[in-house]
Formats: sequence, C-alpha cells, structure tokens
Amino acid sequence: MSRREFTKAVYAQIVKRAMLESGEIACEGCGLILGKKRYQVDHTIADALQVDKSRKLTVDDGKLLGLECCHKPKTKQDVKVIAKAKRVEANYLRTNAQSRPIQSPGFPKSEKTAHRSTKAQLPPRQLYQAVDSHPHASTETCRRIER
Repeated sequence: MSRREFTKAVYAQIVKRAMLESGEIACEGCGLILGKKRYQVDHTIADALQVDKSRKLTVDDGKLLGLECCHKPKTKQDVKVIAKAKRVEANYLRTNAQSRPIQSPGFPKSEKTAHRSTKAQLPPRQLYQAVDSHPHASTETCRRIER
C-alpha cells in the first residue's frame, strides 16, 4: 500500500499549530523560526512503520518540520529504520532463507576416473635433512637439500 498523505484540513491544522502568536511559522522539531524558509509536514512516526493504514491521519500524526533543520535528518534516519524493519520482517518470514542444495548420491564413477584413483601415490619429497657435521649445531638443525 502506498504512503498516506494528510488531507488539506489536517495539513492546515498542523500549520496553525506551528504558527506563533506573531504569525511566524516555527519548526516543531527544533523551534527555529522559519520565516520564508521551506517546510514540510511529516509523519511523526514513519508511515512505512504503521501497521494499520486504514485509520485516517489526524493532527497528532504529523509535525511541521523545517526542510533543512529537521526534515532531512529525520528522513535519513527513517529510511534506515524502515530498511531494518523490512530486513527483520523478511528474516522472520524466512523469505531470504538460504536453501541447501539437494543431497544426492552423485553420478557413478566412469572407467577413466576409477583407473586414476587406483594409481599409487608417490611419497612426499624430503626438503630438509639433518646436519651433524657442525660442532655447535643441535640435532634439530637442518639444511635445505639442493638438487
């Protein structure tokens, strides 16, 4: 379902609530007097996080926020929270569950493969040998075999 917007009547009530006695509009987030600066009426709780979207929006569901001072940072935070809520829901519903491959006995071995596995393996090459000729050398001392 798409995002719900405030009706014109509710929007006007929110703007009146944010208006000071002097007639100036103030940001409800930080109290900054906006004057000619742009503002936005935003959902107090992000609309994507609301479960019951059939309920009509009221004045309490919105805040008048200055675009630069409060709206952009709040929107940035809301995007992160909404993304996390979607990940948690997907994890709960197991929509992103990793599936294991089907375990099968595999294919029968061909004659070529069977012949390869019967060959005897060579012993590993010795890279070092013990040196006993040096008087200060211990028995663990080794030197590399040059070939």
